[in-house]
Amino acid sequence: MIWAYIIFFLATFAMGVIGAPQWGLFVLLLFLAYLFIFYYYPVLFGKNADKIKQYLRKSKIPNYQFIYQLLYSNEAEAEKTLNRIKQKKARNQANVMLLTKQKKYKEAKALLSKMKDNKDKSYYGAVISLHKGNQNSYNSYKEQIKDTVYLSWLEAEELVLEGYKNEAIAILDEQIKHLRGLKLLSAVHYRDSMTQDE
Repeated sequence: MIWAYIIFFLATFAMGVIGAPQWGLFVLLLFLAYLFIFYYYPVLFGKNADKIKQYLRKSKIPNYQFIYQLLYSNEAEAEKTLNRIKQKKARNQANVMLLTKQKKYKEAKALLSKMKDNKDKSYYGAVISLHKGNQNSYNSYKEQIKDTVYLSWLEAEELVLEGYKNEAIAILDEQIKHLRGLKLLSAVHYRDSMTQDE
């Protein structure tokens, strides 16, 4: 995304130097809006899980490639892509996702302790605590989460661990009707993984 700001700055500077008309700035803003829609709209607002999945599969952005590989490809490929994610925060978050999926909870928790507090840290901290059977830690992390989607995923995970898989699937089915973007794709994948385990 930084490159978009750099392009915008250079373009507006060049337009100012050559004395371009004001409508030129409007055209430039339309172009940037098009880039946003092309690169980010499906993962933020897409309503069709299959289209979002295909978008991630074809994307050249390492973060999106990682998510696709983690959900639908293989963990070895996801691990390779992880090293290509340049932003430290995004790379750490992706690494926690990978370690949690691999059930390497001790390593994931160690990495979480180095991350700044945010909803993703709280969510994965809660997931790890739940699977390790640490109820106090689970409750502490859960209290920090305000995102209702993440809270319902935790509720579904609790139900699965207690043996109530059908009730967990019902929660996800209701959610899927209203979700968009990556949250929709995650919920669909989570639901599919439950039904495949049967």
